[in-house]
Amino acid sequence: MQFQPYIGKQLTRAIKANTTRAERQVVAEKHIISVHTLNTVISGERKITNFNEPALTDIIKVAIRNANYNGKTLADYYQQKEAAEATSLNNH
Repeated sequence: MQFQPYIGKQLTRAIKANTTRAERQVVAEKHIISVHTLNTVISGERKITNFNEPALTDIIKVAIRNANYNGKTLADYYQQKEAAEATSLNNH
């Protein structure tokens, strides 16, 4: 999988909304990185590197699985967020 240097805001929100702290901790431990490192990559505060990319890939898989379990896809989540943001902008 090829990544940009930083994760995008929409994917950040989708991962955070569809994973728990405990799930992020398990993924971080599996890949022998700190949960802080994983969280800062997820939030776009740290670059994606060859070292943290496997953990990021796994947490994205967890987010997809959790979204699907709730009857959604990450694409549905993106559309829902975009609609909410558009509504918010129109109300101001």
